[in-house]
Amino acid sequence: MHLVKTNHFTRTAEQLHMTQPGVSQHIKKLEEYLGTPLLNRYGKSFELTRAGELLYQYGAQQAEAEFDLQQKLAGDDPHAGKCRLACSGSMAMQLYPSLLGLQKQFGELRFSVEAAPKTAIIERIKNNQSDFGIVTQPVNDPMLDSEYLGKDTLCLVLPPKTVARWQSLRSLGFINHPDGHHYASRVLETNFPDDFNGMDQISESGYINQLGQILLPVAQGLGFTVIPKSSLDAFPFPDQLQSATLEAPVEDEVYLLTKKHKPLPKRYHRIRELLIDQWTKSPP
Repeated sequence: MHLVKTNHFTRTAEQLHMTQPGVSQHIKKLEEYLGTPLLNRYGKSFELTRAGELLYQYGAQQAEAEFDLQQKLAGDDPHAGKCRLACSGSMAMQLYPSLLGLQKQFGELRFSVEAAPKTAIIERIKNNQSDFGIVTQPVNDPMLDSEYLGKDTLCLVLPPKTVARWQSLRSLGFINHPDGHHYASRVLETNFPDDFNGMDQISESGYINQLGQILLPVAQGLGFTVIPKSSLDAFPFPDQLQSATLEAPVEDEVYLLTKKHKPLPKRYHRIRELLIDQWTKSPP
């Protein structure tokens, strides 16, 4: 790389504290090792061959990668770097605005949020694809640490002025989403034990996996759904919905998953504090 930058054998030898013949011998050995000429010499000057250009580009990339690694090893900036999280779709809808707020505050932070079911979240943490995972059940796995964050109430969300009766729900139909049947089964089984025998009793009025769109059909009177209160609170038009008052509220315990024996960079400390703030922390 020195030779390409100086375009001069003597100056290159001086910079490397070598003799000029030593530099020439080093180039010759490199050409023999690679089996191809690296320089086209004419007089005291030279031009790189195609192989020489490729080798120079490779060397420059390696030097840049080494510099980046040295920078990362030298410091752990709490306000810069990529943060990789995995959670359910409804939780992503709730958390993403807060994460973007942090990115606006600290411009060198970058967030990668993967919406996935619990089993996929666990595998992503174990395979180092995500560093934080948020689930609503404790996980007993020797490779993972599970930290209790708090509780999140499941809400039966209805169009305005709709009465939360079994027949009313069946008439409306269910707006499904990736976590829909799981959430709805728990709420309906607990609050309508004499009527509910499975989600196949209720017609599906629609399905949506776009995080910010789940409540729109409910607001237009096209069905009901069940989502965590934290996600309901993120909806920008709360006056277009109502959350039914349930005789037996159902809560999810929220847990933070990390890989055991894998210390995380300092930037994740701030993310952990944000996650704790999202849920009221109390003993499970």
